[in-house]
Amino acid sequence: MSVQGKRPDVYVALGPQRYRVTHIAGPMLSGISDVTVSGDRIIVLRRQAPELVMLGLDGTILDASAELPQFVCGHGIRTIGTDRIATDMDGHKVVLFDEALQEVGRMDCGAHPGLGRPFNHPCDCTRGPDGRYYVADGYGNSAVHIFDADLQHLKTFGQPGTDPGAFSTPHSLLFDTEGRLCVADRENNRVQLFDAEGAWLGQIDGVHKPMALALTADGLLLVTDQTPRLSAYDTNGVLVGRCRTFSTFGHGLAVQGDGTIVIAEMNPDRVTLLIPV
Repeated sequence: MSVQGKRPDVYVALGPQRYRVTHIAGPMLSGISDVTVSGDRIIVLRRQAPELVMLGLDGTILDASAELPQFVCGHGIRTIGTDRIATDMDGHKVVLFDEALQEVGRMDCGAHPGLGRPFNHPCDCTRGPDGRYYVADGYGNSAVHIFDADLQHLKTFGQPGTDPGAFSTPHSLLFDTEGRLCVADRENNRVQLFDAEGAWLGQIDGVHKPMALALTADGLLLVTDQTPRLSAYDTNGVLVGRCRTFSTFGHGLAVQGDGTIVIAEMNPDRVTLLIPV
């Protein structure tokens, strides 16, 4: 005879840090693609209207959302300083928003996607320490594009292949605390490291189709993959912690100021919080 009652809490660990797992689900999280933390809110990017759904930092789904009528299919979103950067995968563009989620700039190919040039189903965008923007042009292209602070295209690096510096679906990217550009090279099962000009510096192996990248406050690189799992690497690329994620894969990542890790999980679609304890 089973005893009815509350199920035990679920815990995972990344190195010495232990986390309590909380799942947030609901119709407003259907079609989830990515998450970002902006002030006192988690912003969820979805692939359907309304594209942006707001959560409290504790995961409470707020009665607040916003549509992106200029988007076809949102893929990635990041908050860097005052920038909120969202990538429209099938609209072939990257859009910058202010704190009120009003568009303030864009990198756009005018609905003329092309092989080897911006854009062709881009996945993600980040801003570098010098204010330049880097776009992982991942599904139709195998390249990273660099734009200046005025959103003008400067250069492109990468091509299809498996050699160092080549890509097969560059899916997510960010700068680590060492100033290196980290690119999740999904179908090549690695995270590649570059300098700010696109010169290859090294790579992290041992991941299976890496999906999303984020940094902890102490500089650990977090990587989700399709095992499904979440891995943490130090600045030397050494694996220091690993746990599983709970849906088919974690497609997006963000980290709150208190160290809570926010995962955009797909199939089933939900937000998962890893809360430090």
